[in-house]
Amino acid sequence: MDTGPDDGMSRGSDRRHRFPGRKSRINLRFDMDEHHEVASAAIRAGLTPSGFCADVSLAAARGTAHAAHPVAGLDVTWAELAGLQRDLFAARTAATELGAALGQTADAINTVDQAPPWLGDAVNHAELTLDRIDSVVDRIDQRLR
Repeated sequence: MDTGPDDGMSRGSDRRHRFPGRKSRINLRFDMDEHHEVASAAIRAGLTPSGFCADVSLAAARGTAHAAHPVAGLDVTWAELAGLQRDLFAARTAATELGAALGQTADAINTVDQAPPWLGDAVNHAELTLDRIDSVVDRIDQRLR
C-alpha cells in the first residue's frame, strides 16, 4: 500500500476487516502538507492513513466520535483514553491477584506461625503493581494538565 512519500513514519494497523470485503472505494488526493497531517493523525490513532480516513469519514457521516477525535474540553483523544483504560484494567487485575496472594500469606502465617518462603516475592509483586498503578495515574495527570 502506498502511503505517499517516505517520510520515516511507520505504518499503522489496518482497520477492522470484513468478510466479504468492502467493494466501494473513494480515492482522496492531498498536497504534501495535507498528507503529512493525515498521516500524523493516523499514526496517533494507530491506523494506516487509508483506514484513518475511512474511520473518520464514517464517524462524521454517522455523527459519532472517532477514536482519534479529541474528547470535549481535553487535549486527549478517545484512543488515548481507551489505552489508559486498558492499562487501568490490567493494574486492577494485578491488584486483585495481589490481594489473593496476601490472603494466602495471612492463612499461611496463621497456620504455621511463620512467614512462607515466597513472601518476599509477593512483596516485590506488590511494589511492582503499585508502580504500574502510579504510572497510569501519572499519565492521566499529565494528560489532564
